[in-house]
Amino acid sequence: MKLKIVLMVFVFLSGCGKAVTKGEPAAAFSLSSLVSDQTITLSDYKGKVVYLDFWASWCKPCIESFPKLDKLHSKYKDQGFAVIAVNLDQSKDLALAFLQTNSVGYQVLYDDGAKVAGLYDVSSMPSSYFIDKKGIVRLAHQGFRPGDEIKIEKAIQHLLAEK
Repeated sequence: MKLKIVLMVFVFLSGCGKAVTKGEPAAAFSLSSLVSDQTITLSDYKGKVVYLDFWASWCKPCIESFPKLDKLHSKYKDQGFAVIAVNLDQSKDLALAFLQTNSVGYQVLYDDGAKVAGLYDVSSMPSSYFIDKKGIVRLAHQGFRPGDEIKIEKAIQHLLAEK
């Protein structure tokens, strides 16, 4: 519970600057992969539709979303779609333990200190952003409930169809 409060206070305070909003370019970032020694940047995904998902291991809706996002990633990755999951746990070890029982085929990064989360004004878990092929934030999605994967898939299809 303390972790939740600390994270929310930090994210709130981090968001006091200019946050990314719909219709504007996505904030550039560079983060370490949780499962490799790679450093990943958002620009690595230029020209793709990206679902940028901020999550934490203690978040029950995040746990529900992981296998569903993995299915969508597998289904659409060859068409130019990618999921980037950004973990906000206080300890990297918590995220690694989570991934041992919830492995996925998409990129999972660690946001030490929630700096990138602050750029996106993350205020709930999970918080997700659809970024189009031109790098523009098109939609934001907070939380995850049964059936949300249908809405997410429709948004993916729409953004992939754009030229």
